Amino acid sequence: MSMFNNERVKGFLHTDGVRIVNGAGEEIILRGWGAGNWMNPEGFMIGIGTQYMNRSMDPGCTLPLRYQSARSVTSTVREMCGSKYLEGFWKKWWESQLAEADIRAMAELGYNSVRLCLTAWALMPEEPDISFSEEGFAELDRVLALCEKYRVYAIIDMHGAPGGQSGLACDDGIDNIPHMFLEPESRQRALTLWEEIARRYAGCEIVAGYDLLNEPISIGRWHHLIPELRSFYEECIARMRKYDKNHIMFLEGPMFSTNMRPFDRQYDPECGNWAISVHMYGYSPEIRDLYKFIVVRDRLNVPVWIGEGRNKDADMAVFYEIAAQAHMGFNLWAWKSCVNGENSGGVQYELPEGAEKVNEFAMNGGARPSYAESQQIFDRILDSMRFENCRVNESAHIYCQRRQGVTLPGAGYDWREGAFTANWRWGNALCYRTEDHTKLVLRPGCEIFDKGFMPGGNPAEKNDPLADLWLSLEDGAYAEYTVRDVTTPCNARLRVRSEKGATLAVECDGQRAELEIAPGDEALEYAALTLAPAEARTIRLTAVNGISEIAAVVFPR
Repeated sequence: MSMFNNERVKGFLHTDGVRIVNGAGEEIILRGWGAGNWMNPEGFMIGIGTQYMNRSMDPGCTLPLRYQSARSVTSTVREMCGSKYLEGFWKKWWESQLAEADIRAMAELGYNSVRLCLTAWALMPEEPDISFSEEGFAELDRVLALCEKYRVYAIIDMHGAPGGQSGLACDDGIDNIPHMFLEPESRQRALTLWEEIARRYAGCEIVAGYDLLNEPISIGRWHHLIPELRSFYEECIARMRKYDKNHIMFLEGPMFSTNMRPFDRQYDPECGNWAISVHMYGYSPEIRDLYKFIVVRDRLNVPVWIGEGRNKDADMAVFYEIAAQAHMGFNLWAWKSCVNGENSGGVQYELPEGAEKVNEFAMNGGARPSYAESQQIFDRILDSMRFENCRVNESAHIYCQRRQGVTLPGAGYDWREGAFTANWRWGNALCYRTEDHTKLVLRPGCEIFDKGFMPGGNPAEKNDPLADLWLSLEDGAYAEYTVRDVTTPCNARLRVRSEKGATLAVECDGQRAELEIAPGDEALEYAALTLAPAEARTIRLTAVNGISEIAAVVFPR
């Protein structure tokens, strides 16, 4: 039984050293998506673009742009459609963004978790008296019931805390200032809301844990507030533990959840059930980019979970497998996204006719359509978000899970003890995976650009190690490549070159074939072995004689 799929979704999750285990004590690697546009939509995922984020970086108090967050979507809908239309708008939005079909699809696609991104005002109205929105909690209950039905763990994430915690537009605040750390009342409201969540869901096994603050204090000019972040975590966990001793507490550091400065202590002395959540975009797909997290993880003996991130397809196929070997799961951003925006999403929807009028009105001061026309436009927008009207981004799912259909770069060999030969002294041209001591060579005709290697960059301007480096095997050297979720017989193929000709052995589960690689300057494709269906299959490539340069290993559907 695989530690990756939802067969291990059973019982409360808890930490066991640097691992996360289920109620039966089995390790589970959390793989899933963030429901980013559900309660906490962001402009770049609903068709606005990224200029809203750039404004968040400006010094001083910067008011958010319109139609870029739940708060500003609310005001735009009121202005365009009227207050009565707004009364039922968010319930329709929530159900369009995250319906039964969405959770069922996550489970069927092989995911075992979802990060539910909350905005505080949906659960705690922004009024002088403390009260809770039963409509908001009913929505959370609805989604948790679906997670229970389809065996998908839910991480409850405070993406937009009272007052805002990030200093960014993504926290749904009023002015890109982290007021939660500056105002005693906002801080107290955040603590009270988490107490209420803990009280309500203490006995809910499908809740994997609580992500207390998304990307807190992400702008450098607010880093003097890091002591306040430490204090908040300590008090919040202590107060929540009065009601809930079952769930994992996921804690994020500052600077877009990449800075480890706050993690200098044990934050859950009573239960010892907490983990560090980090966000990783544009990473280099190698173990080196996890070092700073591993050092802190091992010192505190707590798990690290990649609670948010994304990269190019090949990078994900290599990196998330490496992370799993280090007991780290991942959560991609974001499950559902407008294809006209700047996030590819797990599923994508097209903006319908008339949506451009919303953007023109909200962003450029254009004429407001009539109330009747505006309501029709928003009805179409809500309908376009429904899963049945979306396109599943198959490539993202194949690559992030390394499923059948993936093409693994030659430099993307497995990372674990015994999975490759490690006897090369000299590193490689792009300084990629140098600690492995494998021989990686530039593909024929590749030029090292002046700007050097920058992960996620434009290949025309920057080197990409998984595309520009090939694995060189000689003198009995070997490397292994694993594909997961093989559902039909898989005719694995190799793309390989040898300047002078070579013999390469291919092995998998007792099968063995020897390929004669013809001399030449270009990589040619060779049929390797037919792999039988299985949860996972691993092939080993071994140099019998000559030098083989592995460009890619193909596992077609």
